[in-house]
Amino acid sequence: MQILLSLMSGVALLIWGAHVTRHGMLELLGPRLRLVLAAGTASPARGFLAGLGVTALIQSSSATALMTSAFVAGGLVSLPAALPIVLGADVGTSLMARLLTVDISWLSPLLLVIGIALRLSGKASLRGQAGEVIVGLGLITLALQLIRLYAAPLLHAEIVRAIFTSLGNDALLALVIGAFVTLLAYSSLAAVLLTATLAMGGVIGPATALPLVLGANLGSGLIACLANSGSSPAARRVSLANLIFRFAGILAFLPLLDAIPWLLARLGSSAGTMAIDFHMAFNLTLAATLIWFVNPVAALCTRWLPDAHDDAAPGGARYLSQGDLRHPSVALGNATREVVRIGDVIEEMLDGMKLSIVGNDRAANARCRALDDRIDDLYSSVKMYLTDVDAGSLDGEDAERWDAIMLVNINLEYAGDIVERILVDLDQRKLTRNYCFSAEGSAELLELCDMLVANLRTRMSLFVANDRAASALLLECAGDFQARAERFTARHIARVAQRRTASVETSALHLDTLRELSQMNALLCAAPAGMPGALREDPSFLAAGNHGTPHASPRPSST
Repeated sequence: MQILLSLMSGVALLIWGAHVTRHGMLELLGPRLRLVLAAGTASPARGFLAGLGVTALIQSSSATALMTSAFVAGGLVSLPAALPIVLGADVGTSLMARLLTVDISWLSPLLLVIGIALRLSGKASLRGQAGEVIVGLGLITLALQLIRLYAAPLLHAEIVRAIFTSLGNDALLALVIGAFVTLLAYSSLAAVLLTATLAMGGVIGPATALPLVLGANLGSGLIACLANSGSSPAARRVSLANLIFRFAGILAFLPLLDAIPWLLARLGSSAGTMAIDFHMAFNLTLAATLIWFVNPVAALCTRWLPDAHDDAAPGGARYLSQGDLRHPSVALGNATREVVRIGDVIEEMLDGMKLSIVGNDRAANARCRALDDRIDDLYSSVKMYLTDVDAGSLDGEDAERWDAIMLVNINLEYAGDIVERILVDLDQRKLTRNYCFSAEGSAELLELCDMLVANLRTRMSLFVANDRAASALLLECAGDFQARAERFTARHIARVAQRRTASVETSALHLDTLRELSQMNALLCAAPAGMPGALREDPSFLAAGNHGTPHASPRPSST
């Protein structure tokens, strides 16, 4: 019993060491690793190498698959371009397993001493993050040493021999156990290293080790699927494709398990290293074979996991049909409808913000802040959709409309960020302290919120209809808001001068809110490029506070 507990402690230390190494590497090189993955989507070969390199560093093919899923979900890369990264990631984790099974147990004390010293010298610094990686490697090498040490006595235990002998006679059972251990450890690397260490110690033979390795590969695919279970269909397709790759490989290799030990032995593999060699051969074979089938697999995953319908994902894009991209006028109309939906969400946020002005309900404030995520998703979808429009077929009017949609999309996203920023300030500086604005101050802020809603509706009417009369009305509304905001600022200063408690307590927050609302009004009243009339060039409009408005992104080149 003591031996089993000691062996389990070694396994736990191995799992923890892999986690520490992965966490430290992501902290140290996270942004750079994501850039490497993004650059790897240019070609299948580069994607394969990017996945291999990143996984070799972070020692987790599941983490690499999750980062790749985020790129696909964000519309930054297509599914077929992302799948070579996943294949490279699986090869990367097998390469690291091969390196870590080399007996360097003498190095573990040195790694631990150096790593802990670096970590304690500065947790948030690059030195501290590098120290965390070194500590993780030291824990892995120490854990492997402990597993070898405590596995040796198991050779003489008859019950253990009987269990592993039965596993060797039932490959499917061994495969299931390998997958279960991988899920339990949340790491295929840890499961493969454990299998290889037991094989090197003579506790298990190739007949047991090889199906355990297949199970670890199946478990790796299941881990990514479980981690992405709550994500969008686009993100889940990457994990599903990875699982399909794993399952196809298992079906191909399972009937050959009796012949594989003989073949590996002819290639120079010993009984102790056969599990690791098989793990590498399995993933290399899958990558070399299936990289030519990424397009059919991507199509299959898209068919099995279609985009969610509107009622399933009310916050997602509804009208951005990919089939309409061949008809720019229709595609621009689709994008217009989505931008109008962004305006509706902003209006909902403004209505919710009024509750935080007059009350101190933190739960309502949090629900309102969460709406900004919906705005960000819609903004990103519209932006990527517009860049996919065939620029070569845009005539002058459509080109101007493209500019107008892009600029309004950008301005509305920024306006949503401003509302979220106001809500955060209200939560941290008013709600948590149970402060209240003065009655006059609350009424003034509510009036400005109502004016913003009215200006937002006018802006969307102008955006949809290109109404010249609405343009003039929008300019008038912008000036009225600015004048009223300045008048309310002066009134607040007067109340502070009178030493009114509520005004003094909330003065900084009140003035910050007025400034943010004015900035938001300037964004909502900004006339997009291509709008008829001289609204964009009117000096009186600029005087109303339209400064620093973002400009539309350039249209995609037709070449």
